[in-house]
This record gives sequence, C-alpha cells and structure tokens, in this order.
Amino acid sequence: MIKSILTALLLTASLMTEATTLKGRVTDHTGEGLPGVNVFIKDTYDGATTDINGYFSFDTSEKGSQVLVASFVGYKKHETEVNLSTSLTLTISLKEEVSRLSGVTITAGSFEASDEKKSVVLKPLDIAMTAGALADIPGALSKLPGTTSNGETGRLFVRGGTEFETQAFIDGVLVHSFYTPSPNNVPSRSRFSPFLFKGTFFSTGGYSAEYGQALSSVLSLNSNDIADETRTDISLMTVGTDVSHTQKWENGSVYGQLQYTNLDPYMNLIEQTYDWEDGYTSQSGTFMLRQKFSKNDMLKVYANYDHSAFVVNQPSVNQPDDDHLDLGNNNFYLNASYKKAIGKNSTAYLGTSYGRTFSDIIFNEAHVKDTQNSTHTKGYFTSDINNVSVKVGGEMISTKHEEITAVEDTEEFRPDYTNHLSAGFAEADYYLTNSLTIRAGLRLSHYSIFSESALSPRLSMALKTGINSQLSWAYGKFHQLPTRDLLLRSQQMSFEQADHYMMSYQRISNGRTFRSEVYYKNYDGLVKFDGNDPYNPTLFNNSGHGYARGIDLFWRDSKTFKNVDYWISYSYIDTERDFRDYPYQANPSFAAGHNFSVVYKHFISDIRTQVGASFSYNNGRPYNNPNEEEFNGSKTKHYSDLSFNFAFLYRPNIILYASASNLLGRDNVFSYEYADEPNADGLYRSQAVGQPAKRFYFVGIFITLTKDKNKNNLENL
Repeated sequence: MIKSILTALLLTASLMTEATTLKGRVTDHTGEGLPGVNVFIKDTYDGATTDINGYFSFDTSEKGSQVLVASFVGYKKHETEVNLSTSLTLTISLKEEVSRLSGVTITAGSFEASDEKKSVVLKPLDIAMTAGALADIPGALSKLPGTTSNGETGRLFVRGGTEFETQAFIDGVLVHSFYTPSPNNVPSRSRFSPFLFKGTFFSTGGYSAEYGQALSSVLSLNSNDIADETRTDISLMTVGTDVSHTQKWENGSVYGQLQYTNLDPYMNLIEQTYDWEDGYTSQSGTFMLRQKFSKNDMLKVYANYDHSAFVVNQPSVNQPDDDHLDLGNNNFYLNASYKKAIGKNSTAYLGTSYGRTFSDIIFNEAHVKDTQNSTHTKGYFTSDINNVSVKVGGEMISTKHEEITAVEDTEEFRPDYTNHLSAGFAEADYYLTNSLTIRAGLRLSHYSIFSESALSPRLSMALKTGINSQLSWAYGKFHQLPTRDLLLRSQQMSFEQADHYMMSYQRISNGRTFRSEVYYKNYDGLVKFDGNDPYNPTLFNNSGHGYARGIDLFWRDSKTFKNVDYWISYSYIDTERDFRDYPYQANPSFAAGHNFSVVYKHFISDIRTQVGASFSYNNGRPYNNPNEEEFNGSKTKHYSDLSFNFAFLYRPNIILYASASNLLGRDNVFSYEYADEPNADGLYRSQAVGQPAKRFYFVGIFITLTKDKNKNNLENL
C-alpha cells in the first residue's frame, strides 16, 4: 500500500513539472533572421537568445496562458500571448524602432556650418578664416560647389541664378538689405560679421516650404546664443577699427559693437583702377540681446545701423569724361525672435524684422533719392508625433519702395510700388525607418501687387546607404517677385517661378567628407521687356524662360595630414535663359561652365600660427559683343585667384592676422561694356570690366580682454 502511494505521488510530481518546449524564428520585416534577440516568458527567467539565423528554442515549466516577449536593440518590443498546454513553434516578426537621433537627415541641396550638428560640411570659423574671403560670408560660400565667382559684384550667384535669386535670413527672419552699397563693377560685402553667428545653412536648391521669395538659394544665419563669458574685443585694422563688449549674466547676455571703416589711407598707398575722390567710409553700430526667461525658451534681439559713403569717377564708354558717382547710404535693421519649447515634443516660434534703407545718389547730372521700407513677421509651431515631425506656420512680408529722380531742367520722376506678401506653409518629416526619411511640404503665397496667388509644393527624401553615407532626393516649386528695379518701372506682370530637381550622395567618415549632386532647374514666367523702350510699362510681360543643369562635387579632409584641413570643390553648369531684354535664349553673362576651388589651412603648433591659402578658377563667362551677330556669343578669358592668409598668436589674448588676395596679380576681366551707339566706322567701342585693384592686402590686430586674460579664438582655427 505504501509503495503504491509513493509511486502515485512521484507520477503526479512528474506530470506537474513536465517542461513545455517553445521554439521558432525571429525575423525582420523582410523575413531575414535576426541574431541576438532575447526571447523569454514575461516575469520569469525562462528564455533564450536567437542564433545567427534567428532561431531559438527553450523549455519552460510554466503552464497555461503566458506572455512571450521578444526584444532587440533598434526594434520595437514584441509581446504575444501563448498557451503553454503543449509545445509551440512560433515565427515572430519585429518592427524597426525609428529614432530621430540615429535616423537619416535630408541633405539634398544644402551645406551647413554649425558646431551643433554631427554631420556638417563646414565649421562656423571656416566662414571667417577662408583665404581670399576677407571674413565676408558670401566670399567664403563662393568657394563651395554650385556657385560662380562674379568678382565685379562680390555677390552669390547660385546654379545659373542671378544674385537676386538668393535670399538671406537671420534666425528665420528675412534680411531686407544684405549687401553694402558699392559703385558699378566694384564688389560689395555682406553687412554682417560671421563672428556673430553660431551656424550657417546654405541651400543651393530644394529647400524647405518655410522659405519663399527665392528662386535659387537660401542663406539662413543662426545667431549666437547666450555668451559664455563677459569679454571685450578690440580690432585694429588697415581699413579701420572696431570695439565690442559682451556682458553676461545668469540667464542672458548683451553685446554691443562700434565699427569705423575708412579706405582712404589704404587707397592712397595701393594703386586703384578708378579715381576715388573719397574712398569708401562707414560707421556702424550693432546691438544683440539674449535672454532666457525659463529653461525652455529664448528671446533674441538684433539691431544694426550703418552709414556709408563714397565718391568715385569711373571711365565711361559713352563719353570722353568719366562718370561721376557720389553716394551716401543709411541702413537700419531690427530683428527679434522668440522660441519656446512646449512640453517634450513641441516648439512655438515667433519672429519679426524691420528694415529701412535710404540712398542719396548723384550720378553725373542725375540726383536720385531711393527709400526702401520692409517688414517681415513669421510664426510657426512644430511637434513630434511618434515618427512624424510637423511644422505649420505663416508669414507676412510688406515692402514699400519709392524713388525720386531729378535731372537738370527736367521734371522729377517718382516711381514707387507697395506689396504685401502673405503666406502659409505646412511641412512634415516622416521617419519611415532609421534608414529612410521623407519630407513633404506645401506653401501658399499671395502677392497683393498682382492680386495673384502661388502654390509651391516641396518633396524630399533621404536614404541611408551605410553607417556614414546616404542618398538624398529633392523636388520643389519656387516663386519670387520680379526685382525691385523692374517693379519700379511696371506692375503689369506677375511673379517668376522655378522648378528644382536634384539627387545627392554624401559620405562623412573619420574626418573626411565626400559629396556629389546632380540637379536640373526649369525657369518659367521670367520677366521680359523691350530693350529699345525699357521704361514703357506696357511692354513688360512674363514670357521668359530658361534652364540650368549640372553636377557639383565636394571633398574635405581634415584627417590625412597632421594639423591640415583642406577642401576641393568643382561645379559644372549648363544654363540658358531668355529674360529681361535678351533677344532669345542664351547663356547668361553671370554663369561660367566650369568652376573649381581649393581651400587649405595648416596649423603650425610650434609657432602658434595658422597659414591658409585658396585658389579659385573658372573657364570664363559669356558676354555680348554687338559687333558680332550671336548674342552673348563671346567669352572672357579664364578667371583665377590665388590668395593667402595667416594668423599668429602673439600673446594668449592677441592675434595678428594678415592676408593677400590675388597674390599673383592676375588681370582678371569679368566682362566688357560697349557703347550705346556705333562710331564712324560702324563699330561699338568697348572697355573691359576688371578688378578695382590688382591685389588687396589686409593686416589686423585682434585683442580679447577677459577676466583670465587668455581668451582667444586660435583654438578654433
């Protein structure tokens, strides 16, 4: 009897502890097995890890209804209910967990200079320290692919577009007058110092629906946040001087700068092409406020005022006497923006700007007073919802431009125009996987001057092809008002438009960057007028058109050679357009087919010195010779410029800087001007458009005063 009872008890215990086997395979969405996945019964120690092919098998003593868990880094946790009354064979498919931190970023058409991004092409101080750029933002960006050097203007010409097709923004708000005034065929500069900005976003096409009023390119400057410390900076230069002070407190800082520029002493020493009665002079002041009211917001205020003037005599192709130009310019710009984080995943932004530019111009017998007033207000809201980032916003840009022209013994001519551009935009980034992101946007703009609206769709996509590489595609339709000089003549036209198509490949690895991009732009609705009657408002229309297509290549390497950083860029462009007074579609005079640049920086630590060099080349630009039949059928000789600079840390807080542009003194010719009427032989007389001086030299001493007396920027060079 006792033996029978023991046997029964042992049999019952055996049945109670009989193990159930779970086995199967874990795969991704494509059916490929995933190795290293943890598969286990929830709240127990029973489980296993998948093998190299994704298979698993384990026994469990658990019974009844249980929860089976499969987890793996980079994938969403999978939980499923199972009945352990019998052994099971399962197939589990895991879904990728999309993370914005590890996901792919859309880069088609854009170059970014920022210390905040991991995948950057430039650093902020690259803008300031590029040889030949003279700390001018457009001067440095002209060393990047997609641009063409136009030495007679100093402005940005991007992928077959005019200089007016690029718009600049500070903290998301439009800059109404980005360049300083200059005489005809003398390069101008940006009004803004690169040292005031922590990042630069330069897009050569396919940019966000947030931006309008730009047919070719957007330059977005992000100003510095709260300063790290209180400091004073003093600059003594061959062209002038400036002093600035930064005062920091716990949650904010304020910056003030006064600058004086006078080129007269320099021009008296260095031979100039033109006769300067009074060289370029300017006085300017800058104010910046940064204030945080909480840990989740930031108020930024930027204000700048400058007065500039010059008097110059330039040779005229139409008369024996020189053209006389006397110009004075006053410019004021105010920019304010406020950004606040709302919760963990949302942000609200509001920005506004006001700009006023007044120019008093005497050109020969004509006296012109030109006044431009502009305001811009923009607001948007962004939110991250699961795998989608959404931005929705709107803006209003108002412009009033009036000009008074008086010529001796004639009645004053007073053209003007006013336009209110209102726009709304919406955009969403959809992170499909960690390797694939799609951005879709739509912009609707209304132009009051024409009582017309324009719809601008935008679409871009990026695919990660490896740990350090990706492909990007972008398409967009872009609209812009005709240029200001045309709107002063006529409002009997409409906006201009362009379609962008582009594809790029980028690889960034171990201090090296390679980037290639192909693109196509189609222009439509470009403004045309009769060159024989250019001021007749009834002869303006939007029948112009054109195209631009090409390839851009970029290589940067800061790793191969010790303490050496260099980049190489090349662009090929094929472009034609029929616009303004062109008789038919032709190569525009501002675009060169082949553009090549090399920028080199070498830091020599033993002598605390950085030396730099840059070389720029293009194969010449078209120009129109009225003595020949083909319009724009002639081409200038090739353009080249070799420039050098160096920075020496004389003391911990003192930097000595010197540079020389076009060191070899090449006589570059950018175009030719021709007389309005033929001479007695039936030929049109010409004169070359060249450089205002063969070379430009610059020497400066930069002193930084801080509490520890050791602060300087050399560590960033």
